Amino acid sequence: MAEELTMDTIDLPERIPEIVSDKPNTSAYQHLIDRLAKLQTLPTTTAQLKKEMWSQFLALWCEILQISPSDASLCYEEYASVLPRLFKTVNFYFIRKDVKVARESCFTCISQLNHPNMRYFLQLTTEQQNIPENKIYHQHIYYLLLIAAQTISFLSFATSDDQQFIENHQELYSLLIEHIEQSMPEHCQTIIEKEHDLGIINLRGLSVLWNTADRTVLVPILLKCDLAKKVIGWLAQSTKLTDTGRRPLISIVHNIARHDDGADELNKYGAIDKIKEYKKIKLEKMDSRVLTISMALALLSTPEELKRDQKGMNIVLNQLLQLVIDAAKGDRYRRDGFHVSEPLGVLVKMFVVEERTLDYVLCHAETQPPSDVHSTIRLFASLLFKFADALKGTDRLEQFTLIALLNIFWSISFQENYASELLQDQELIVTIQKFVENDQAEEILEQYKPRSMEGIKEAAHGILHNLNQDKKNEIVFDKENISLDALVLNPVGGIQKKPSIMISYSHGDNIFCNKILDLLTKHNDVFEIWIDRTHCQGVEDLWESIADGMEQASIIVCLLSSQYFESKSCRKEFIYATDSLKKKVVPVLIEHFEPKGWLGIRMTGMKYVRFRGPFESEQNKMTELLNTIFSSLSSAKIPINENLSAQPPNHSTPSPSPSNHVMLPLSSLPHQSSSSLNTFATQPTPVASLRPCNQWTSTSGDIHAWFVHHRLSTELRDLFDFQTGEEMLDYAQLLIKDREKQMNIYERIFAKKYNGSDMPPHEFNRFAKALEQLLRDNPSPTMKKNSSASNKSSICTIL
Repeated sequence: MAEELTMDTIDLPERIPEIVSDKPNTSAYQHLIDRLAKLQTLPTTTAQLKKEMWSQFLALWCEILQISPSDASLCYEEYASVLPRLFKTVNFYFIRKDVKVARESCFTCISQLNHPNMRYFLQLTTEQQNIPENKIYHQHIYYLLLIAAQTISFLSFATSDDQQFIENHQELYSLLIEHIEQSMPEHCQTIIEKEHDLGIINLRGLSVLWNTADRTVLVPILLKCDLAKKVIGWLAQSTKLTDTGRRPLISIVHNIARHDDGADELNKYGAIDKIKEYKKIKLEKMDSRVLTISMALALLSTPEELKRDQKGMNIVLNQLLQLVIDAAKGDRYRRDGFHVSEPLGVLVKMFVVEERTLDYVLCHAETQPPSDVHSTIRLFASLLFKFADALKGTDRLEQFTLIALLNIFWSISFQENYASELLQDQELIVTIQKFVENDQAEEILEQYKPRSMEGIKEAAHGILHNLNQDKKNEIVFDKENISLDALVLNPVGGIQKKPSIMISYSHGDNIFCNKILDLLTKHNDVFEIWIDRTHCQGVEDLWESIADGMEQASIIVCLLSSQYFESKSCRKEFIYATDSLKKKVVPVLIEHFEPKGWLGIRMTGMKYVRFRGPFESEQNKMTELLNTIFSSLSSAKIPINENLSAQPPNHSTPSPSPSNHVMLPLSSLPHQSSSSLNTFATQPTPVASLRPCNQWTSTSGDIHAWFVHHRLSTELRDLFDFQTGEEMLDYAQLLIKDREKQMNIYERIFAKKYNGSDMPPHEFNRFAKALEQLLRDNPSPTMKKNSSASNKSSICTIL
């Protein structure tokens, strides 16, 4: 949000202290005064003539400001008196809309503020500034700040040179911030209770900070000046300020919060609580602050925090949609200082919270004129058409608007009940397809975007995928004839291709992903690892490459966190894996994340692994993850290559040696170094090296290993969900009494758990025989007396 003033709303010149001079009316700089007088006689009948007059004035003004006021006080007075009239003569608030005029005016004023003469004044205390000999600076600094603030919001800062200009003046911004800080109530010598006046210079300084922060790309520079910490401190003192003094504070906070780094920094200093306190202050007049507060809270809060206030959320959603409607009709797509991209950006984040939020905006929002699903989608579509060419220009705000709109349509496309509404608009579909298919040599500028948004091409591809309009969905995969979950035998060279494991993750979890990748890489002789950072470098179509990786994967390991949940790209990957490809997914939950909504419903019945503490301390979880992966690989249809067999194990009763999977000894899984497939396949582990059966638990990995060894599927393992070895032995005794009855019972449970699928009878028989063998190998005291002779084998191998 930018502060946009007009001649009717700016502080009147009469409020500015008069300049006192004891100098005679003659000056060595009379030629500058003469040039100013001549300038005022120039014609201003057209906009172009007004711009030329203004440009000439800026050049003359700069010459004066290079001179010390003590040497040219008359010049200072004359130029100060002309400024208010000149504003009206050139119609400054109109000509500033010309980017060239705005840039020249803004950069000139910031450069002059950084001149030693002006910096000297800004370093003085309030008392020192009010000394008569220093008052000569007042009006000039006032207008320098005013012009800088009222032109910076017209600049996109698309080039590195423009951004570098602000970076080069970081010390000036720090000086302005400190000047305001020293004028706050807590630094006053007397106790201030209320209505503390910051002074006209500080108010204009706040305007500069307000509108600079409105350029989101500049927020990191302001963070270096410690603005986030300072403004939260000012917000805490706002009850002691005048209404005029406290007004800019919440808008500065809101603008900083629009940048993810800014939001993180504000939250370090308890911004949410301070904003809620600010919200309690009674407004002298109703203005856009109410909505600004709501938007700032939405940007700073987590989805869970937003969901706790359903009633308040509905009010905010009403206001946001109304602002979009109004700004879409406004000059420069603004209303009350807000650009249309601002409410759109907040809506993108709030749509991540849950589908109910999206439903409310589309179906139940209270606006004027009234809106419904059709009109709201048409509103978003009309804006998309208007900003469709934003990439051809350099206006970052327009590009951000385009990104936000595509992300909103992506959220809508996930809901089947709204998909038909999108598909009916052929112009919309064609426009979105252009962002995917555009082969023109356009340079797409690097654009800052929040974590809640995906890039333009990613979003466009995601929309088309959800609407079944992308090329990938034209391919039909026959899962019965194409075994992607198996080791593939090369018909030419007879070489087996290892199974592939794909890692799906949010880039916000890069550190955790690195550790998972390191863990899995230790066993890359057993399986290939597919991850975007190694397989998507330099590819033309990122999504096609990711889709290929998923289609070829035997298992997809998904690293689940709040960042994953909020990412529409991650959502697309997860849904494609589970709904379209029916892939085996191994969810890994990071810390205390709890899956909900679209993710939670798809994880029903899935066996997951949770890492709560530091990765290095979670040895049991590393073991569990690897066991789960190897167990899942064991259930795949993998061709057997007899050439991989080695010498039989050195014990009396050979155990069945599955050649389609490997299992590491539990004691060494987390630390096992890479070795060959033959090594794993020919080094069985005797039962004596494992813990006793009565010490097995579901988290230790022993139960998983037992199912893997006997080539039993993860579906069967999850069906029984044994928690201890003793449970397995107890059930074995029950199974021996009536195997057929138990099979009938669990056939019904299996069908209910797995959506009507039949439990394979041969697998249940294999399970029953293995369980009976386990019981014979671990007899109860009663069984030992009755059938000690029947205990033929005490060997159990885990590969």
